[in-house]
Amino acid sequence: MGNGPLTGYKVLDLTQFEAGTVCTETLAWLGAEVWKVERPVVGEQARYTFEEPGKDGYGFIILNMNKKSITCNMKTPEGLALIKKLIAEADVMIENMGPGSIERLGLGYDVAKEINPKIIYTQIKGFGMDGPYADYPAYNPVAVAMGGLAAVNGYPDGLPTQCGMDIADSGAGYMAALSILAAIIQAEREGIGQRIEVTLQDTVICFGRALWEPYYNSGKKQPQRVGNGMALENVAPCNMYKCYPFGDTDYVQIYCSRRRGSSNFADLCRVMGREDMIDDPRFATPTSRYEYREELDAAISEWTAKYDKFTVMDMLCKADVPAGAVLDCNDITNDEYLLKRGTMLEVEHKDRGKVRVPGFAPRMSENHVEYKVSPGLGEHNEEIYGGLLGLSAKELEELKEKKVI
Repeated sequence: MGNGPLTGYKVLDLTQFEAGTVCTETLAWLGAEVWKVERPVVGEQARYTFEEPGKDGYGFIILNMNKKSITCNMKTPEGLALIKKLIAEADVMIENMGPGSIERLGLGYDVAKEINPKIIYTQIKGFGMDGPYADYPAYNPVAVAMGGLAAVNGYPDGLPTQCGMDIADSGAGYMAALSILAAIIQAEREGIGQRIEVTLQDTVICFGRALWEPYYNSGKKQPQRVGNGMALENVAPCNMYKCYPFGDTDYVQIYCSRRRGSSNFADLCRVMGREDMIDDPRFATPTSRYEYREELDAAISEWTAKYDKFTVMDMLCKADVPAGAVLDCNDITNDEYLLKRGTMLEVEHKDRGKVRVPGFAPRMSENHVEYKVSPGLGEHNEEIYGGLLGLSAKELEELKEKKVI
């Protein structure tokens, strides 16, 4: 599969759904050998859907590439013993079960540390495990609300609004991966393991750190919801503008900086053929442009409606005016440059055939790990239990008959 920065490191993956699986997939794409532990027969909770039981769901395919799947019923004494043997062999262990679940299984940090003092034991939770919400269930929408994002997302006269992407889940996964990399370096330097705790709420709060600038500048007033504007400052033009042929995502985002000396607005006017607006007193300063933003938006919308979103973006960006077409999943999936770059990947799956999915975002010149489709349920039982732990074929068959694996 090729070598990467983490080739040789072993990760015991007890995760499910998104936050944990994003973390372990990231480690796998960097070369780590990831042992994904799933329930016998039914797999992890996100492998199969209610509509298609027994057939890998697209969500599972997207979040579990380059991993090795093993099955284990950790609620049995034999299953628990297997996991403990794997802890002894692993460099990293990660879980994102519900509050208290891993401890009830008898696999808390103290237990893992006694087995392997150098283990990097990672937990992803909704809220701080030492706080008042420690036992509260949490999913991405809850963390978006509790992390401050919903309060600033939406329109001024509307409800606090959820984000269309799983910022809390995926963000926590990447935060955990980042922390694990740092812990690996520390382990090599100092010979120690450690416990890492990442929460969805903490992650969203950290992503919103810039909000505290307007919060303090306004005398501790809550930053307002500004729709498609800029939450940090009053800027115009800064909005979504409709483009031909007027479909659901036929829009372009245009942003003109209000910084001193910026020529964005004047350049926009020239591209539009509206040089008269440059000298219009209503649009003479950033403050006045924001005051008359409705009139400004109307003029811009009249112009963008003549062209498709890609043409508008190209015309403006070539004039050094910040603009971006609104790309939907179809646009991104069929972008040949993104496929060539590796931002999108095409994999062959046993159930789904050829599928294009998002890949690993960074480009690293010395990461030579090849992408591999997500594993079948228990596909690597013999390799890990037999090859690594030394169980015989007879022992494996007995464990299978007992439904331990």
